Amino acid sequence: MKINKFNLINIIFSMILCMNYTLPIRAETTLEEIKKTGLLKVGIRSDVIPFGYRDNDNELRGICLDFIASLKEQLKSEINRNIITVKILISTLYNRFEIVEDKLVHLECGPNTIREISEYNVDFSQAFFVTGAKLLMTKELANSFNNGDNLNGLTIGVLRYTTTEEFMKNKYPNAKLEFFQGVKGSLRAIQAVQQGRIDGFANDGILLIGESILLRVPLNEDYTLIPKNPLTCEEYGLILPNNDPSWRYFVNSVINSTEDKQILKEWFPTFSDELNETQEFCKKDS
Repeated sequence: MKINKFNLINIIFSMILCMNYTLPIRAETTLEEIKKTGLLKVGIRSDVIPFGYRDNDNELRGICLDFIASLKEQLKSEINRNIITVKILISTLYNRFEIVEDKLVHLECGPNTIREISEYNVDFSQAFFVTGAKLLMTKELANSFNNGDNLNGLTIGVLRYTTTEEFMKNKYPNAKLEFFQGVKGSLRAIQAVQQGRIDGFANDGILLIGESILLRVPLNEDYTLIPKNPLTCEEYGLILPNNDPSWRYFVNSVINSTEDKQILKEWFPTFSDELNETQEFCKKDS
């Protein structure tokens, strides 16, 4: 078949149009968006001491707030921008994945156990904190406890919809679990231990330490955390958007920085030895 010059031009033009329609549009990365808008959007919990909580003046405090301040300063250099505004959205145990997936925030900081999350299109940073489940009990009751006990006949408080809840159900099927939830779930559970309404409260050790300090529970006097080595090992990571490797790489670089490690040391000088022992134990166990 003979193709004249006019037809050949039409064919080439049609091919170019088809290519333009089929080429995917590259999504804007988080770093590009922040550089363009100057706005860093973060989710922080307000109910998990020491990661994010309200002080007596209702001001937001915590490790996550200090981490975001450090990330902001390093981000200025990364994207060559002198001014970055931080917008904080208060996250919860129940919406933390949705607000990242729906792009309401660029990251969420809290006690988020790194694991497979098939129902949400999100990713995790590398671990910024390692902890493990322990039990808060009176010293008197704790003296009869060891790792082999089945906790038969004891009432143990746990937080709903947490990895600790699943662990306690599987590890101690004969224990009676009492469930706590809501913003003040942990505080109510610790108060229940103090009032003798439950025998113990199972939660991540770092959270138990922070909450006990807030409630002025005399740890290592009338109350204690057991066992010495945690029942589980949990790695906490920041929740990040999926398929954004440049953002994940930058966040991980902040986690690995000297500033981040110093933040963690400054928060718990009294319990630094205990936290270090937990991290060393979990490294060997991994």
